[in-house]
Amino acid sequence: MRGWLTGGVAALVVLGSAGDALADPTITFRFATYTPSVVRIEPGQSVTWSGDGSNTFDALTGHPLVFADPAIPGQSDRSTSTKRTFASVGRFSFSCKLHGSTGMSGAVIVSANHPPAAHFGAPSSAAVGAPVAFDASGSSDPDPGQSLTYAWDFDGDGAVDATGPAPAASFAYARAGSYTVTLKVTDSNAEPGVGPESSSTTRSISVGGSSGPGSAVAKAQAEEDEGEGDAPDPDVIRMKVAGTAAHGLTVRLSNAEPARALVTLKFGRLVIGRATATLRAGRMHTIRVVLNRRGRALLARRKRLRAQLRVELDDHDATATTATRTVTLRRGRRPAK
Repeated sequence: MRGWLTGGVAALVVLGSAGDALADPTITFRFATYTPSVVRIEPGQSVTWSGDGSNTFDALTGHPLVFADPAIPGQSDRSTSTKRTFASVGRFSFSCKLHGSTGMSGAVIVSANHPPAAHFGAPSSAAVGAPVAFDASGSSDPDPGQSLTYAWDFDGDGAVDATGPAPAASFAYARAGSYTVTLKVTDSNAEPGVGPESSSTTRSISVGGSSGPGSAVAKAQAEEDEGEGDAPDPDVIRMKVAGTAAHGLTVRLSNAEPARALVTLKFGRLVIGRATATLRAGRMHTIRVVLNRRGRALLARRKRLRAQLRVELDDHDATATTATRTVTLRRGRRPAK
């Protein structure tokens, strides 16, 4: 039996287990674009495709709906909307018969799965070189019989540093700074066309000082600073986020040695701002990171962005030093650290 049914007027589907009515989604189309292009529903729910009514061309005669699965009927009459009800799980791709080749396409994801909940415990601060314990045993999955896998990024560089619910009680940060720790938890969902699903959570950890005079890191730093008297460690970035506005933020930086600074602001994997500057030894410098066009559009639409600020210094001996900080950009307000 196919995982779809045809129907008439859009309705609400009541899930007996939750006792709440979940609205069936509507996909609107205008100017060869579906909004949203991908929707997720539960088995038995319906999806309605509808023109927005502002353009007579945006009827289904102008954008005839077709499905990749030929068993699901398309639409070719003169109505401005149509509805399909999906009875079984899977990923059902659709497109406009006339404009699918130019990107007017999308998918309906039908799933009874519930994504896992990611949660972990960690200290908010640690000393340089000190072991830091991470524990994700509080993560859970509401679906019985599924297992979880764990992927950790301890330093915010996007690479997987460890796996397992409690992966690295001996993990230690070699340099001072503010780090964003990300845990991604993935379930073992086996639904065809859907597969495993994930959720992520982040926390910030501030690393400073050292793990004690006898530690390996402290000894290495002592050797590195030998002959420099009481001069500050040249590889420690001193950073302060001074303010923000609708078009970016201001960062104040200093370093004990002359260095070239690269400041990058990212939202997820998107770079939304970047600036460079030359730092003089021991002086505080003010650097303005202006949002690019994509960043300005995101901030205007969302009004609030949780972003990662990354500072990288290259000093005279080609030593690269980085520090990260999570900031919240609000239009016309100071960032929350």
